[in-house]
Amino acid sequence: MVIHSTGAEVISLIGVDYFRFKTRDGGDLYLTRFGVPFRDHLAPENWYAPDWFNEQRVRLVGTSAIYKVPTRHVCGTSLDLVVRFSRVGEEVPLDPLTLCQNVEAEFNSPFEEIALVMELRAASVDASHPRIFTKKPLAIYTPSEKLQDWQTGRKESKMAAKKARHPEVNLDMLQQYLLLYGWIEGLDAVQTAQALGITGELAERFLSEITLGAIRDLEKNRFRMLDIKPQHIVLRTRPDGTLLRRNGNLSYALLDYELLQRVSQTGAS
Repeated sequence: MVIHSTGAEVISLIGVDYFRFKTRDGGDLYLTRFGVPFRDHLAPENWYAPDWFNEQRVRLVGTSAIYKVPTRHVCGTSLDLVVRFSRVGEEVPLDPLTLCQNVEAEFNSPFEEIALVMELRAASVDASHPRIFTKKPLAIYTPSEKLQDWQTGRKESKMAAKKARHPEVNLDMLQQYLLLYGWIEGLDAVQTAQALGITGELAERFLSEITLGAIRDLEKNRFRMLDIKPQHIVLRTRPDGTLLRRNGNLSYALLDYELLQRVSQTGAS
């Protein structure tokens, strides 16, 4: 653990280095290497202040509390963020069949999630693995105020298991954890099908092929996502209406990492 000249505490948690700053409101801001250049934009007063966050945020589709919100202008620029409240320790709302097949399914802690995303990004750089783009993980923010037991929805047993697995991460039962990612331009697979005028059976086939392709790419990188769906896959189209490809392969980005898992040769780890 090192105190940096900027006043930040440099710490490593689950293999990821963070610059940890105390915020004006008494909370903690953990910046990744991607977030450090945007330290001022990511300061809570520039995106999470009640008068700003409540009015500027746009709720995104999904079962979690997840929003798109711009930061205030800092040095003439604003940054579009994806802000999600971590559901670590809560029950996983998977369909009964998926849950039966994955009885150990748990939401990643915020630090587990960032570590897995970083690992997936690094694996995808290797030419021998399919390239999978993700949102850039910028930071984890923990406000100073604590929640009441009834507000968290967390199970003590689940939080205890997380602490036992990664004792270096001091998870607090009553602490909120907000994950901050960079916004990705594009449309999800469902929106893309609609934009391209693909309907009926052709749309079902299109969405199935896109999703199965992402599942295969994850497997080749030794990952899986338990709740993967077309809405979690972002595509881009060229001006001529065709889908963007790189080296002949469809270019896409995955969006949701709460249930992203590393998979060993013998099964999920």
